Amino acid sequence: MVQKILTALDGSKTSESILPYLETLLASQDADVTLTQVVNGSAARIHEAYTYLNRVAAALRGKGAVVDAHVLTGKPAPTLVDMAVRGGFSLIVMCIRGKSGLKRLLLGSVAEEVLRLSPIPVLIVHPLTKAAGKMKIKRIVVPLDGSHRSGSILPHVATLAKATGARLLFMTTVEPGSKDDLPAELVARNLFREQKQLHKQGIPTEMAIRYGDPALEILSFGNAQGADLVALSTHGRTGLDRARYGSVAETVLRKGTMPLLILRTAGKFVPDPIHSTAIRAERRQKQLESAGKRND
Repeated sequence: MVQKILTALDGSKTSESILPYLETLLASQDADVTLTQVVNGSAARIHEAYTYLNRVAAALRGKGAVVDAHVLTGKPAPTLVDMAVRGGFSLIVMCIRGKSGLKRLLLGSVAEEVLRLSPIPVLIVHPLTKAAGKMKIKRIVVPLDGSHRSGSILPHVATLAKATGARLLFMTTVEPGSKDDLPAELVARNLFREQKQLHKQGIPTEMAIRYGDPALEILSFGNAQGADLVALSTHGRTGLDRARYGSVAETVLRKGTMPLLILRTAGKFVPDPIHSTAIRAERRQKQLESAGKRND
């Protein structure tokens, strides 16, 4: 199946840090590429963006890639995600701008907003300090917690591993206070189940269990293993819940330097274990009966 990759650029050298990774993807799998830039402004600005994108596209076509270019107008993150969804793209690739300090805390970044909005995988890289050719992807850290949500990244990372010949480094993190409630044997069993499925596909894997803060352990493990990529799913929390607990994916993105392949998962229906719906209905019925008696 031909993959469709949406590549977001903004005209800067920083945003072009994604191109070496794009070339790696194109060298290892059959994919069509769309280069896009989102602008707010005049016809002159749109023309300038097309000139820039066509120049980048020509260089990629010279290396055998199938590439087209589109200039979009609107708010960058929602506009990019809307195009990706409507266009049936299988992956968004982009570079994080790397802002720091209070401005970044208040305004966030386009990449992080795309991450929170996109229902399809997003490959985000950090700015490169110097020009580079194709980037290697040989060791991929895959954090898992045994849940369906965390495992939803596996089909996407398996495709990438098959294409690049990468080894998958499964890891799970147990908070020190949960050792008794979540013994290592149970954690290992869950990871081994996922390993077994991928081994059947000829994908080499390793497994590790870490104890500590999930985001910090992912960063520490990835650096120790010389990983080229971290691939994980995020629950996509928003609002107060996200502000209170944060996002492991966003923490890894902000504090680390490794590229991230991230899939935001949607919530799923979970049966109510305490039957609160039935309790509320019963309470409502009693209130109605009580009101009826008073009226009598």
